[in-house]
Amino acid sequence: MNATARSAAEQVPERAIPLDVKTMRETARRALGEGAGTLSPEELDSLTQALRGMLMLVIPEVTAAADRHPKGDMPRICALVGVEEASRRLRMRAVSGASPWALRHTQRLARSVLALTGHYLDLGGRA
Repeated sequence: MNATARSAAEQVPERAIPLDVKTMRETARRALGEGAGTLSPEELDSLTQALRGMLMLVIPEVTAAADRHPKGDMPRICALVGVEEASRRLRMRAVSGASPWALRHTQRLARSVLALTGHYLDLGGRA
Protein backbone atom coordinates (compact mmCIF):
# COMPACT_ATOMS: atom_id res chain seq x y z
CA MET A 1 0.00 0.00 0.00
CA ASN A 2 1.36 3.42 -0.87
CA ALA A 3 1.48 6.43 1.43
CA THR A 4 -1.71 7.99 0.01
CA ALA A 5 -3.78 4.87 0.57
CA ARG A 6 -2.26 4.32 4.01
CA SER A 7 -3.05 7.86 5.16
CA ALA A 8 -6.59 7.55 3.78
CA ALA A 9 -7.15 4.34 5.74
CA GLU A 10 -5.91 5.97 8.92
CA GLN A 11 -8.54 8.72 8.55
CA VAL A 12 -11.50 6.33 8.82
CA PRO A 13 -12.94 6.52 12.33
CA GLU A 14 -13.85 3.23 13.97
CA ARG A 15 -17.54 4.09 14.08
CA ALA A 16 -17.93 5.80 10.71
CA ILE A 17 -21.37 6.58 9.35
CA PRO A 18 -22.18 4.04 6.61
CA LEU A 19 -21.83 5.26 3.06
CA ASP A 20 -24.99 6.02 1.10
CA VAL A 21 -23.98 3.68 -1.71
CA LYS A 22 -27.37 3.88 -3.44
CA THR A 23 -27.21 7.69 -3.79
CA MET A 24 -23.58 7.58 -4.88
CA ARG A 25 -24.36 5.06 -7.61
CA GLU A 26 -27.45 6.98 -8.79
CA THR A 27 -25.45 10.20 -9.00
CA ALA A 28 -22.67 8.49 -10.95
CA ARG A 29 -25.20 6.96 -13.35
CA ARG A 30 -26.61 10.44 -13.98
CA ALA A 31 -23.20 11.50 -15.28
CA LEU A 32 -23.00 8.41 -17.49
CA GLY A 33 -26.58 8.38 -18.75
CA GLU A 34 -27.94 9.44 -22.11
CA GLY A 35 -28.93 12.92 -20.88
CA ALA A 36 -25.48 13.78 -19.57
CA GLY A 37 -24.58 15.65 -22.75
CA THR A 38 -27.49 18.04 -22.25
CA LEU A 39 -26.38 19.24 -18.79
CA SER A 40 -25.70 22.97 -18.50
CA PRO A 41 -22.16 24.02 -17.52
CA GLU A 42 -23.45 24.89 -14.03
CA GLU A 43 -25.13 21.49 -13.63
CA LEU A 44 -21.97 19.78 -14.84
CA ASP A 45 -19.84 21.73 -12.35
CA SER A 46 -22.22 20.80 -9.55
CA LEU A 47 -22.23 17.13 -10.55
CA THR A 48 -18.44 17.10 -10.79
CA GLN A 49 -18.08 18.57 -7.31
CA ALA A 50 -20.57 16.04 -5.91
CA LEU A 51 -18.64 13.15 -7.47
CA ARG A 52 -15.33 14.51 -6.15
CA GLY A 53 -16.82 14.68 -2.66
CA MET A 54 -18.13 11.15 -2.96
CA LEU A 55 -14.69 9.89 -3.95
CA MET A 56 -13.18 11.67 -0.96
CA LEU A 57 -15.61 9.75 1.25
CA VAL A 58 -15.38 6.34 -0.39
CA ILE A 59 -11.60 6.10 -0.91
CA PRO A 60 -10.75 5.80 2.82
CA GLU A 61 -13.63 3.38 3.37
CA VAL A 62 -12.55 1.06 0.55
CA THR A 63 -8.95 1.24 1.69
CA ALA A 64 -9.93 0.33 5.25
CA ALA A 65 -12.15 -2.52 4.02
CA ALA A 66 -9.31 -3.82 1.82
CA ASP A 67 -6.92 -3.73 4.76
CA ARG A 68 -9.14 -6.22 6.58
CA HIS A 69 -8.46 -8.82 3.86
CA PRO A 70 -5.29 -10.91 3.37
CA LYS A 71 -2.55 -9.37 1.22
CA GLY A 72 -2.88 -11.86 -1.66
CA ASP A 73 -6.68 -11.65 -1.80
CA MET A 74 -7.80 -10.75 -5.34
CA PRO A 75 -10.77 -8.54 -4.31
CA ARG A 76 -8.36 -6.61 -2.05
CA ILE A 77 -5.87 -6.13 -4.88
CA CYS A 78 -8.58 -4.99 -7.31
CA ALA A 79 -10.00 -2.56 -4.76
CA LEU A 80 -6.61 -0.99 -4.08
CA VAL A 81 -5.99 -0.58 -7.82
CA GLY A 82 -9.36 1.19 -8.02
CA VAL A 83 -8.36 3.43 -5.11
CA GLU A 84 -5.15 4.38 -6.91
CA GLU A 85 -7.02 5.21 -10.11
CA ALA A 86 -9.63 7.27 -8.25
CA SER A 87 -6.88 9.11 -6.36
CA ARG A 88 -5.20 10.00 -9.67
CA ARG A 89 -8.47 11.32 -11.01
CA LEU A 90 -8.98 13.45 -7.91
CA ARG A 91 -5.52 14.97 -8.35
CA MET A 92 -6.37 16.08 -11.89
CA ARG A 93 -6.97 19.79 -12.26
CA ALA A 94 -10.67 20.67 -12.17
CA VAL A 95 -12.18 21.49 -15.55
CA SER A 96 -14.80 24.23 -15.97
CA GLY A 97 -18.26 23.01 -16.97
CA ALA A 98 -17.99 25.17 -20.10
CA SER A 99 -14.91 23.26 -21.31
CA PRO A 100 -15.38 20.67 -24.07
CA TRP A 101 -13.51 18.22 -21.80
CA ALA A 102 -15.74 18.77 -18.75
CA LEU A 103 -18.17 15.93 -19.49
CA ARG A 104 -15.35 13.43 -20.05
CA HIS A 105 -13.70 14.45 -16.78
CA THR A 106 -17.02 14.12 -14.91
CA GLN A 107 -17.65 10.72 -16.47
CA ARG A 108 -14.23 9.48 -15.39
CA LEU A 109 -15.03 10.51 -11.83
CA ALA A 110 -18.41 8.78 -12.12
CA ARG A 111 -16.81 5.54 -13.29
CA SER A 112 -14.48 5.66 -10.28
CA VAL A 113 -17.44 6.18 -7.94
CA LEU A 114 -19.21 3.17 -9.46
CA ALA A 115 -16.09 1.03 -9.28
CA LEU A 116 -15.24 1.93 -5.70
CA THR A 117 -18.79 1.47 -4.42
CA GLY A 118 -18.75 -1.95 -6.05
CA HIS A 119 -15.44 -2.79 -4.39
CA TYR A 120 -16.78 -1.51 -1.08
CA LEU A 121 -19.74 -3.89 -1.28
CA ASP A 122 -17.54 -6.77 -2.47
CA LEU A 123 -15.27 -6.28 0.53
CA GLY A 124 -18.15 -6.50 2.98
CA GLY A 125 -19.32 -2.89 3.23
CA ARG A 126 -22.96 -2.17 3.92
CA ALA A 127 -25.26 -0.71 1.27
